[in-house]
Amino acid sequence: MKRMITLLVFAMLCAAALDAHAGSYTITAEMWMQPRSGQVMLQMPPVRAAVADWMRHPGGKLLILHSGDEQGSLWASEVQDWLVSLGIPSSDIGKQVSGQDENSVTLEVTP
Repeated sequence: MKRMITLLVFAMLCAAALDAHAGSYTITAEMWMQPRSGQVMLQMPPVRAAVADWMRHPGGKLLILHSGDEQGSLWASEVQDWLVSLGIPSSDIGKQVSGQDENSVTLEVTP
């Protein structure tokens, strides 16, 4: 119940950031280096936008794209853990190795 309330509040906070189509949202290493808490995660623009986008696409998935190295895999797992703590079902989150820079991870909403 607490997660659902958190997710609902999060959705209301994100309403202004809604976009008309599914997209991708990059979290840079600089953004990720700040101390994290639920509140910080809710205020991180790429996370806020990705979750709002996911909520607008019922049945959609949040895909975490990361570099294939050890650091990228750990980072993707940590992002996944935070998304679950914000109320996103783990079954709606996936991870995928991409050819992207090791200094970022990208959240992508897929149908």
